[in-house]
Amino acid sequence: MANQLFFDLRSIKPLESGPGGTLTTVTGKETPGLVNISFANLTLKKRGSLEPIWHPNAHKVGYCTQGRVIVTVRSPGAADAFTVKKGEMFFIPKGYIHHIENISEQDSVIQFALNHTAPETMNLNKAISSISDSVYNSTFNTVASFVDGLKKSKNNGLLKTLPPLNKIPGDITSEYKYDIEGSGKPILTKGGYVQLGTKGSFPILEGLGILGFGLNKKGIVEPHWHTNAGELVFIVKGKTRITVLSPDGTMNVMNVNGGQGAFAPASHFHNIENVGEEDVEVIAFFSNADPDYIGIGEVVGSYSNDLLGSVFDVPPTYFDSFKKPEKPLVIVPV
Repeated sequence: MANQLFFDLRSIKPLESGPGGTLTTVTGKETPGLVNISFANLTLKKRGSLEPIWHPNAHKVGYCTQGRVIVTVRSPGAADAFTVKKGEMFFIPKGYIHHIENISEQDSVIQFALNHTAPETMNLNKAISSISDSVYNSTFNTVASFVDGLKKSKNNGLLKTLPPLNKIPGDITSEYKYDIEGSGKPILTKGGYVQLGTKGSFPILEGLGILGFGLNKKGIVEPHWHTNAGELVFIVKGKTRITVLSPDGTMNVMNVNGGQGAFAPASHFHNIENVGEEDVEVIAFFSNADPDYIGIGEVVGSYSNDLLGSVFDVPPTYFDSFKKPEKPLVIVPV
C-alpha cells in the first residue's frame, strides 16, 4: 500500500540484522506523512544486546510486547538499571545514553516512538574511537598502547550478543518505567478498553505519551482528533480499518493489521475499527506527553437542532430522536 500515513514493518529493510537481533526504523523517509514522531521496532534474540547509544535530538518511549530486558540509563547525575517485561513501558530522555539487553529465554520485542521524524543516534563504540590517544590515556589513566586495541575494532554494529547470565535478575523498579498493562482501565465498554501511559500516570514523560487499548469484535474508536499531538498507531494484533481525513479533503482509508501502523497528524479527523474476527491490541504513540481529545459525539452533542439542521440541510426535527453525548465516548459500546 503506497500511502504517506501507513507503514508495514515486513516491507521495510531493517537498519540492522544479525545474531543479536533486528532493529527496524520508520522515519520520515519511510513514511513521509509523519510529523514530530518516528517509530522503531527492536527484536533482541536470546542474550541479544543494543549497544549503549543516545539520541541528541529526540526523547524516546518504549513498550515491551514480548519477553523481558534489562535497561541501563546514564543521566547527567546518576546511572540507573531496571528490568522491563511484557506490558511495561519506559522512557529515555533526549541525550541520555542507554543500553538494552535480553534476559529472557525467548526473543524480546520492544516498540519505540521518538519525537522527531529523523532521530539522530550516537553510540559508545564510535565515541571512544574518536578520542585521541593522549586524551584517552589521561582520562582513564592507561598505558599508551591500551587504546590501540579499541581503535582496531571493526564491530561497528549496534546489536551484539552477550555471554550467558550467571544469575537472572528479579524485578527492578525505576522512575523511568511504568506498568501500563497492569494499570487500571479508565475506559472499559463492551467495545474495548483504554489504558493510559501519559503524563498524569507516568510523570517523567516529556514530548511523548502512550495509550494502550484493545478493541473487541466490531469494536470502534470514536471518530476524534487531538489538537496538541499527532497519533502514531501500531497494531500489535488483529485487523483494523483506520480512516484519516485531512484538511484538504483527502480521506485515507487504510487496512492496518498486526505488524503495521498508521499516523494521524494533530487535529486531523480519524477513527479505528476492528474489522476482523479476533480482538485487536493497539499501541497509540503521541507526540505529546499529555495529549488532549475531542470526540465527534460530544461535538455534535454541543449544538442545537436548529444549527445541526442548517449544517446538514435537514429539518431541525430530524435530530429529535438523536441521542447527544455529553462527554467523550472514546471506545464506542457495541
